[in-house]
Amino acid sequence: MKSKELIFIIVAIIIILVAIQACKVYYFRSNYYETNKLLHETKNIQTKPFLKAHLKSGDIFILKDSWQIDTVKNLVVGNGIIYNFNRLQTFAGDISIPIDSVAVFETNTKILNPEAGRIAAITILTAIDAVIGIICLTNPKACFGSCPTFYINENDNFHYADAEGFSSAIAPSMEYSDIDALNNKAISSHFFSITMKNEALETHCVNDVKLLAYPRKANERIFQSYSNDFYLCENLYSLSNATGNEGNITSLLQNQDMQERFSLSDPNNMSCKEEVYLDFENVKNPSDIGLIVNFRQTLMTTYFVYSAIGFMGDEVGDIFAKIENNKGLNDKLKAGISKELGNIDVYLWDEKKSNWVFQDGLYETGPIAINKQILPLKGVISAKNLKIKLIMNKGLWRIDYLALTNIKEKVVPIEILPSSILNKGKIDNQALVSINNPYNYLISMPGSEYKFNFILPAQSNDYELFLYSKGYYLEWMREHWIKDKNLLKLRQMIENPKRYLKTEANYYKLYESTMEQEFWNSKINTKTFSYHEN
Repeated sequence: MKSKELIFIIVAIIIILVAIQACKVYYFRSNYYETNKLLHETKNIQTKPFLKAHLKSGDIFILKDSWQIDTVKNLVVGNGIIYNFNRLQTFAGDISIPIDSVAVFETNTKILNPEAGRIAAITILTAIDAVIGIICLTNPKACFGSCPTFYINENDNFHYADAEGFSSAIAPSMEYSDIDALNNKAISSHFFSITMKNEALETHCVNDVKLLAYPRKANERIFQSYSNDFYLCENLYSLSNATGNEGNITSLLQNQDMQERFSLSDPNNMSCKEEVYLDFENVKNPSDIGLIVNFRQTLMTTYFVYSAIGFMGDEVGDIFAKIENNKGLNDKLKAGISKELGNIDVYLWDEKKSNWVFQDGLYETGPIAINKQILPLKGVISAKNLKIKLIMNKGLWRIDYLALTNIKEKVVPIEILPSSILNKGKIDNQALVSINNPYNYLISMPGSEYKFNFILPAQSNDYELFLYSKGYYLEWMREHWIKDKNLLKLRQMIENPKRYLKTEANYYKLYESTMEQEFWNSKINTKTFSYHEN
């Protein structure tokens, strides 16, 4: 063969290979794990439409390219492959999937059909397009997120969210109800509105939103405890002195001004504890005392959630299906790292016994809205000068305000359902039907904005208001998370959180100093962004 002919053949082969690569035809292999990897190859993730159905039985259905929803028979139909519990292929061809049999769906294609809400509520979306994918590209572990945000003033930005719903409900089986004090000023009208926004790459599945209200008079306040008891209180006693490891921090904790006291994590162990000492002087009435604390979390828990999902990699759907089907795994997730990190534990100094007496703990997940909770102090208190100690995980908590108050009585607020809902300024009767039906969900996609209107009873001129929300949310799988797959680390996080918090400490330090700015900068502006238009 002549050299010119050889060169020609080589060039031809290269051209053919390039053409094949450019027009690469993706196919489904018989091996489930190879198929799964192919679906999630990050360089092609936006060009291969797929729908995976993880059934409650353990089987997996993978539908190719296109599928349809039969709303009459409650089915998803299409062409694809079935793998059994052991991930062996059992069928290829036309498939019908009863939606009620599915634990989790997984897809990289938008779910836009307005009748497909049932599917959206159990679907993990994966890097669905380039426009959305560029959000939070700099640091995927610092993406803005953590469930629905609520605003009394709908034009407020995310730094001033008045409530944050069900922050740790990251899967359908982890759904729970959440109550947030709105810390509202005096009510000037019997009409009250609050706006719920989806400012993150998440699907919010909201089962219920309502107001809890209790009438109040001048100089009275109603505070909520960690256990969701409500106390009518009077008098406020300001903090006299506060010290932490860094010295005097009184000025940071005396006022409700969002000038928060927080610390950085320990570089060797993320579960390391710290202590803060508080002094309250000249408490005129030391009986029936409650400690008021305004607090929220740092981004440490957000880092853990995003790390865990990243460790799942291309098996995210498989693992979330296990969470839905395995109560034991679900319980481990709920109790693992959060239990190791602990609450804000409160101790009261007993002058007679010369020791610290444990009172109780405070806890609320979420880094966005500030929580206001009361902790009734136990025991007979007669001294007018009280000393209190807080023990909490270093680097986990941000505290804005501390004060004492006198508890008059325990009370029960009234429940008020929304009278109407506006969807970006337009009346949405379907949303109202969904939110008032305990069996339905209002599905909120990135960029969504719903305004809930309430009518307050005329029996009082002023009310203390709390927001009740119930539901769960699903994080969207970022393209860059998939590259972080590490099932061994995920297992350590779940099975041995104490060890994980030690080994992960140095990695977290790489993010800690820059996470705050990147977190707030990566939120979605609901005025300009719409899931349905991008």
